[in-house]
Amino acid sequence: MREALAQVLELQNSYSPNKTPAMRTRGHLVRREMVTWLRSQLPALPAFPADDLAVDASDGVGRLAEIPWARVFSASRSPSATRGWYVVYLFDAAGECAYLTLMQGTTDWVGDTVQTRPLPELRARAEWARAAAKPALGTRPDVLHQVDLLGRSSKRAQGYEAGTVAALAYPREAIPPDDVLAADLVFLTKALGLVYATDATSEVADALTAAETTAGKRRGQGLRLNAGERLAIERHAVDLATTHLTTQGFTVVDVGATESYDLDARRGDEHLYVEVKGTTSPGLEVILTHNEVRLNAAKHPNTMLIVVHSITLDPTTASGGTLRAIHPWLADPAALTPISYRYRV
Repeated sequence: MREALAQVLELQNSYSPNKTPAMRTRGHLVRREMVTWLRSQLPALPAFPADDLAVDASDGVGRLAEIPWARVFSASRSPSATRGWYVVYLFDAAGECAYLTLMQGTTDWVGDTVQTRPLPELRARAEWARAAAKPALGTRPDVLHQVDLLGRSSKRAQGYEAGTVAALAYPREAIPPDDVLAADLVFLTKALGLVYATDATSEVADALTAAETTAGKRRGQGLRLNAGERLAIERHAVDLATTHLTTQGFTVVDVGATESYDLDARRGDEHLYVEVKGTTSPGLEVILTHNEVRLNAAKHPNTMLIVVHSITLDPTTASGGTLRAIHPWLADPAALTPISYRYRV
């Protein structure tokens, strides 16, 4: 592995988006030699809480990538490099340094193109994951919280930098031997396990799994939250939201069982339609139904979104959390990502 890393770094100086001889060699090193070595390490990696660790790599599709990568991931929790958390080798554009990083998916499909997610969102998610993995990451003084990929104004490189949770740096002239590289891989995979454990109740991940199940494409370990856990999170969020609105002078009625919103809040002539979302995640993404989006457009600006994020679930009792209220709230179509479609055959 040490030799492969060194050779890829050397070839970075000859980067071209085209399949030149140098880039063909780089692709072989990343997609074949590095992948083979990483797969040989899987038996030694900690499996908990995901027992489906796998390996893949890319140096670009069509136009070759400035920053190639090879990653270790949970097949159920990160089915593609655009989703979830994983451990990945990255190479800076100048060929000065390789990094083993704890990373998140940094891109998303918008229409038929892949775009880098907003950098503030990536940084916020990275900070959350860093806190989740702190018990492991705090044992090493050489762990970095940011990387410099020296991208040539590359949005993809900027996304990787913003999305980095933690990293170990391997300068081209000081790449350690394979036994050290293997130990470092174990170390960051343990940190990845802590992120998986903390993120195990992701409502977004459950919605994706449910959509795939409905479409006949069930994968991985199924839903992470059971009905009791989802109800506990929902009730806790609604209770906190009700208290928040009451202290603001509103009279609040819980209408979630009969309406396409959760709380009906009135204060004098003011009437708010309040949608409440509770989550154990950092709350940067929540699930909205078709009816919730439609009602939001119809009732704006008399609309409010309350997100109670970072809720603690232990084991079926929800507590804590941070409340964020957005008013007036309008669901921007550009911020909505369809998870599934109903198709009339």
